[in-house]
Amino acid sequence: MTAFANVVALLLAAAALYGMQHSTPSYSEILSPVAVPAAQGKPAQTERFVFGVAKVHLARQLVASHFGEPRTYTTSGKWLVVEAAAKAQDRSVSLTSAAWRGPSRLRFAMSTRIGSTLGLLGSERLEPGIPRPVLLVFELPEDQIEGGTLLVAETAVTPLSEQVEIAMDSVPPENRYESLTLARGGRIMPWSLEFHQ
Repeated sequence: MTAFANVVALLLAAAALYGMQHSTPSYSEILSPVAVPAAQGKPAQTERFVFGVAKVHLARQLVASHFGEPRTYTTSGKWLVVEAAAKAQDRSVSLTSAAWRGPSRLRFAMSTRIGSTLGLLGSERLEPGIPRPVLLVFELPEDQIEGGTLLVAETAVTPLSEQVEIAMDSVPPENRYESLTLARGGRIMPWSLEFHQ
């Protein structure tokens, strides 16, 4: 009888360990950012910042200033340009992490090819209560645009920080261009966009 009880206890312990192994979140899941779901066109609010998308543009090529001269940037996919606004909640903050998550769950970081254009996310510090226009530029494969999600956080390396996850709408036909020119703007709007069909 004692041997039978030992076998039963051993089986129960093995079952408990198996259950714990398959129900415990992985290390990356424990330290991953806290998702703050949002929809395009509505401000997403976290404890430290507010972020909202105003307009989205899609172009086959992008023209931007490079050392004072216009330079044309091409890509094998499409350029996705997001005009947004952000502000800090109760103390200064910098948003330095932005990514695009496609429908296949692949992630794409913001493009660094156009340099440090004024207004690009991460180029300016946000102050409490003062909304600032911010620009995000991505190079994306065409099959990763529709059904994508915009991910914005203070930094990509801080565990358990909040990350805004904005479910993006389809880019309307009137916002799809052959070429888009990104130029220096004024004091209020740091950039201006020119569109070419």
